[in-house]
Amino acid sequence: MLKKKVLLLACLLVSPAVEAQPAPPPGGYLPQGFAFGDVTSSSAIFWTRLPSGHGRLELRDGAKVLRKVELTATADDDFTTQVDLEDLAANRRYGLRLAALDAAGAELESREGELRTAPAAGEKTELSFVMSGDLGGQGYCRHPEQGYSIFSAMRALAPDFFVANGDMIYADSTCPPKNPDGQPNLQSDYLDVSDKSLDWRDPAKTFEAFAGHWRYNRADRHFQDFLARTAIYTQWDDHEVINDFGSPWKEWPNDPDRPGYPQLVASGTRALFLYNPIRRDPDEPRRIYRSFSWGADVDLFLVDARSYRSANDATDRPANDKTALGKTQLEWLKQRLRESKATFKVISNDVPLSLPTGSQTHLFGRDAFANGTSGDFAQRTGFESELVDLLTFLDRENIDNVVFLVTDVHFAMQLRYALDLDGDGELLTFHELVAGPLSAVRTVTPFQLDPTFKPVTLFAQGDIFNFLFVRLERGADGAPRLRAEIRDDSGRILEGSRLEIAPRVRDKG
Repeated sequence: MLKKKVLLLACLLVSPAVEAQPAPPPGGYLPQGFAFGDVTSSSAIFWTRLPSGHGRLELRDGAKVLRKVELTATADDDFTTQVDLEDLAANRRYGLRLAALDAAGAELESREGELRTAPAAGEKTELSFVMSGDLGGQGYCRHPEQGYSIFSAMRALAPDFFVANGDMIYADSTCPPKNPDGQPNLQSDYLDVSDKSLDWRDPAKTFEAFAGHWRYNRADRHFQDFLARTAIYTQWDDHEVINDFGSPWKEWPNDPDRPGYPQLVASGTRALFLYNPIRRDPDEPRRIYRSFSWGADVDLFLVDARSYRSANDATDRPANDKTALGKTQLEWLKQRLRESKATFKVISNDVPLSLPTGSQTHLFGRDAFANGTSGDFAQRTGFESELVDLLTFLDRENIDNVVFLVTDVHFAMQLRYALDLDGDGELLTFHELVAGPLSAVRTVTPFQLDPTFKPVTLFAQGDIFNFLFVRLERGADGAPRLRAEIRDDSGRILEGSRLEIAPRVRDKG
């Protein structure tokens, strides 16, 4: 009798009905958390990655569930999934709860956050936002314990949105055991897309290289906690694909004989859209430039200087039609600026205006608008003619209170411009605010400015991880103003970087 009881007990212990649930995969069932972006007064794009293939999103008002959305994800899209949340109320905060589910619908893991919609057009309100870029570049990757802690400093300010200006991955970098400062990195298993072992003609392998970079950066818990409560507006620069690239080109100038460059660009573009909450344009699904209204006082314009650009080494003359933006995008931007009734027109540009950039410019030409003052071949290869066109339009149409946001150069700077480009005796006054890097090589000394547009330096500091924090406030007279400041990776305001931009009318020159 005793032997039968022991045998029965042994059977129960190995019975599948009482087996323990398998341990969650590394990083959990929501290894990249979730994000929401392209927020308007009535909608938002929700994004997550669900390795389990199933999930559920709840939109809440306190404990009350307002809406449930069932989510599915497949290996074809690297288990990423997006949903357009429509018919939302303007200027309202919604609770978010995301659960990863198994195939039977059982909950595996959950996360919570909060979404604020934009104010309705014409509504007067206060708001704040942060802007930066350059994440995980040149060997400055996630610290094994501290991670990308700069996002916690950004989250502590409770901004309404984050403008991710570009280089939010460095697809052409890897993560060595230590960063250039000697601090440890959480090593990655992704491939540098410039590595000769990667066949650019292979769409599966090139996509996996890009996706690995996105997975790595989004696995950071500081970044996840930030994105769970802060809308993101995503654009790109060059390192989302490869250094100083242009989408229309037939080859990469740094390695012109390497086959498969168009496929590399296609895979990088696909990864950008799969890993970011970007609303797709039905007529141009790969379109990145777009605009958003945040009430009566702020319109945000995101531009794309990669998808339509001419060759960097082409000579810049008006007759040559050299372009970083492309004619269609430039006309779109002009039209939207002309139509804007917002007090401030904020243009997030993925290359700077008066800072000459580019790698090995004596060979490959300039990468941004400025020609620079090198006195060699590079000085003829900027995109200044196109910028003259845009700024002359602003002057001629009396479009005031324009603020350009810029990263790319890995130091912080604030510039003011006052120009009379249309010759009518009135000055066009605008600002260029430069920030970054979030975590990439730090430029010690800011570049020498190109003098073409007579920029005046209000603040400049290098050798520091940083971001821009901007608040729209209303004075006692009810008039709006922007207060901008640069903060380091601990959230400390850099001395001398506080700048107030008040709305103004044109002065006589």
